[in-house]
Amino acid sequence: MSNGLVPYEERVGALSVTDVRSQVNLIQHVLREVMQEGQHFGKIPGTDKPTLLKAGAEKLCLTFRLDPQYEITERQDGPHLSITSKCTLWHIPSGQRFGSGMGSCSTREAKYAFRQAAIKCPNCSKEAIIKGKEEFGGGWVCFKKKGGCGAKFADGAEVIEKQPRGRVPNEDLADTYNTVLKMANKRSLVAAVLNATAASDIFTQDIEDFSEEPGRTGRATPPPLAADQSAQAEGTAVLMATPEQIEAIKAALKENDVDELALLMKANAGDISEITAADAPKAIEWIKKQRKAA
Repeated sequence: MSNGLVPYEERVGALSVTDVRSQVNLIQHVLREVMQEGQHFGKIPGTDKPTLLKAGAEKLCLTFRLDPQYEITERQDGPHLSITSKCTLWHIPSGQRFGSGMGSCSTREAKYAFRQAAIKCPNCSKEAIIKGKEEFGGGWVCFKKKGGCGAKFADGAEVIEKQPRGRVPNEDLADTYNTVLKMANKRSLVAAVLNATAASDIFTQDIEDFSEEPGRTGRATPPPLAADQSAQAEGTAVLMATPEQIEAIKAALKENDVDELALLMKANAGDISEITAADAPKAIEWIKKQRKAA
């Protein structure tokens, strides 16, 4: 039989239109029936497509029987570590290479290079210092409800007010090395799955990367009220509090007569806008408990 009688897709090993349509339908079906928002994909306000997360990429690997293999390149610059990860997907039944993707992560990224410094009590070394209310003499108090010792310090006390606050360089960069490795692998996995399954028309890029684009309002997220940093390391969606949630938090602070600084220290945040959407309800609940306990 001459090549002219053989369909083009067979000659070049291409998928047919029916095959492509079936693949798209399969991804959409998995999205509807199996994936859960906040775990497998996230949604960013103002975008019309869900964003693929690590757990969702793993579900698509399971669906298409793909085995991710990683090639890691490390670069050390003093205490800083940069990792580039290449993820190659192999089709388990056939052993054929299915596709690949690249991802990188560095301790120079803001979320790793800096930390939120809170005021430590000179007496007990606990990060429990809050601003005292003016009606009770002002000053600073090592808040017992935050595990502090109850010590009081006058306004202008240098041992309190000269301590660094807000964003400061992270002196424990080595503690983030494993997180940086996982994040680089997570980014390359998501890129590989989107490339190999041609799912970019269904999913957009990873939500974590959106918060790092210049000009966007998303910010690197501090540890949540539950102080569980493993979720971010594993690629779980991190959405910042919405304007409505921020207003609700401010209203709760005013209604329950709770000092904003106390909340920020509890959340290890420099500003209310740095509280995540998932932690906003917890913040409001915590504020209400302070009034009940008073």
